[in-house]
Parts: sequence; structure tokens; C-alpha cells
Amino acid sequence: MRCAAPPNSPQQCDLFLAIGSSLVVWPAAGFPLMAKNCGAKLVIINNEPTEQDDVADLVIRHDIGETLGPFVGN
Repeated sequence: MRCAAPPNSPQQCDLFLAIGSSLVVWPAAGFPLMAKNCGAKLVIINNEPTEQDDVADLVIRHDIGETLGPFVGN
């Protein structure tokens, strides 16, 4: 399902990565839910639990540097 929205908005993505965020500061905390509600997969990478973990397709509770390092050449 795709939602009507401007290009490059959370509603138009296929995959939303929330990296190193507690997801409590609004309005940015709403972006993952916007994407998820429009059919995107949601991945949360954070050391601590977030209020959106239960709606995520994948939650990685680990240090972001160690998690993403192999993908960015570190």
C-alpha cells in the first residue's frame, strides 16, 4: 500500500531505518509510524527499547557503530 505524499517523504519509502533514536521527540518520532502505516518495513537499531519496537519488523538492540560498521567500511 502506498500513501499519497510528496516524493522523499516517509510515506513513500519501502524501508525505514530508525538508527540510534529513542523515538520520543516529535514530530520526528512519527516518521517511522508514517512509513509503516503506508506499507514500509521498519527496522529499529538502538541500544535501548523504544515505544515503537512492537510495530517494527526487525529490532536490533546493539551498538550502532558495531552493527553498521561492516556496511560502511569501518
